[in-house]
Amino acid sequence: MKSNAEIWRCASLLVDQYGEMARNGAAIKADELAREGDQEGRFIWLKVTRAVEELLSEDVPADATRH
Repeated sequence: MKSNAEIWRCASLLVDQYGEMARNGAAIKADELAREGDQEGRFIWLKVTRAVEELLSEDVPADATRH
C-alpha cells in the first residue's frame, strides 16, 4: 500500500467500517509498527491516519464533493 490511491482507499474503508474510531485505529497501527521497528510501515500508516482525518473533517470546501 504505497500509492496515494491505496492510502485513500484504505482510509475510506476504515471510515466506512469504524466511523470516528478509524482515526484511532490507524494511529494505533502506526504505533505498533514503530515499536516493531518498521519505519516504512509506520510512515504509510501515518499517511492513512492523515487521510482518515481529512475524510472525517467537518471543514469541507464549498466546491468539494463527498462520495
